[in-house]
Amino acid sequence: MPITIVLKIGGALITDKERPFSLKYSVLHRISKELSQAYRRCNNRIIIVHGGGSYGHYVVKEHGDIHSMDSITQVVWFMRELNMIVTDMLNLYGLPALPIDTHAMFLRAENRLHGFKEPLMLMIDKGFVPVLYGDIIFSKQGETEILSGDEIAWYYASLFRPSKLLFATSVDGVFDKDPVNRDAKLIPVLKLSLLDSLYVKGVRGIDVTGGMETKLLLGLRYMEKEDIDVYIFNGMRNGNIFRAICSESIYGTRVVK
Repeated sequence: MPITIVLKIGGALITDKERPFSLKYSVLHRISKELSQAYRRCNNRIIIVHGGGSYGHYVVKEHGDIHSMDSITQVVWFMRELNMIVTDMLNLYGLPALPIDTHAMFLRAENRLHGFKEPLMLMIDKGFVPVLYGDIIFSKQGETEILSGDEIAWYYASLFRPSKLLFATSVDGVFDKDPVNRDAKLIPVLKLSLLDSLYVKGVRGIDVTGGMETKLLLGLRYMEKEDIDVYIFNGMRNGNIFRAICSESIYGTRVVK
């Protein structure tokens, strides 16, 4: 069975989270080039998920909630705009990327996330690369909520077994203390059972989805077995995304159950 790779591209990687609606075009160009090269050389079963960065997070912060019709439509509009920019850039480098509206793919019912699997299976079987993103979703209870790109990535990685889940972030991985400290040490292998004793917070900028801590806590929910290879690494380093997809050695953190 071919391995499906789920790649989460952090919002802080492709946008400046301190400046509303600000893109890091040079980073997006480089990532798109690496993805296209890796797709053609090493794997053609890839699902991409990207974060909201200075688009979705900023809009939510400005409105203060996501319950009014105005706030919902604004978040959907700006996240779709970011998704189209990312998808267009990927297509520019020859990747057969397809934009997927997250709010049309997921719902929450009885506190459980439900998402369509079959459409993505058909897409990746034909060689396409679906591109999803953090977005607003609806619940059967009539409520709305933010579904983070991290949870989307964990969810689909848990469905497409055996799979590899890659988190491309703006830091090298998970550290034993705030990485701004010079004596902070990278944790090469992180056991989810040890989360309480390790530093996993400290993400800068606006982040309504919880940053690194939430990323790891979601693993406790979705990583039921040792059949998902999970890596957190620095997507700002040239070549890292290519190497991660092509199973080459990278400096980062491997997450295990």
